[in-house]
Amino acid sequence: MRKSTRLPTSERRKQIVQAGLELCRNHGISSLRTEKIARKIGVTPGALFRHFPSKAAILQAMADELLNRLERATPPNDLPPWEWIEAFVTGRVRILKEDPEVHLLFSDGFLVALPEEARTQVHRSFLEAWERLNAQLRRAQAQGKVRPDLEEHELAAAVVGLVQAVLHPPLADLPEWSTPEAVWATAKDLLTVRETAVRS
Repeated sequence: MRKSTRLPTSERRKQIVQAGLELCRNHGISSLRTEKIARKIGVTPGALFRHFPSKAAILQAMADELLNRLERATPPNDLPPWEWIEAFVTGRVRILKEDPEVHLLFSDGFLVALPEEARTQVHRSFLEAWERLNAQLRRAQAQGKVRPDLEEHELAAAVVGLVQAVLHPPLADLPEWSTPEAVWATAKDLLTVRETAVRS
């Protein structure tokens, strides 16, 4: 175990959370053990519990950190609807491509391991994002910017599917998912097809 530098409590907590995220990302949720976290950051297992009372508390902090990262990639609600939808798609795709630790939020194994409160927070965050996307699609439809022949929840499901395709390597390597802008171009084509074009 490498010698640890004494850190302020807030910095040590961040270090513990980051070590836990890296272990889960690289080796799976089964690798998340307090002794492995301690070894990774160069402290004794007992030292961890001066910052977190339990492994469940570490998992809670890990979920909080990932949700904060995802929220920072979500556009503010005061954008015009069409701009919000574009920013939502490109922001979510960008963070999923650039921050593989965020993928843990979409992993059943990670979610099952979370304490109930953290799991509820994740589900609530996803539901709130879903409701925001539906609301913005509805407003964009009212402005004539989004196709009117499908309900907003049908369009939202298609948009979410396009975004989350970047989680799957066979699809993520295709040109259509190579960049946030490429995914947005596909989403834009889907959202702006008019009813007459669908029926022709």
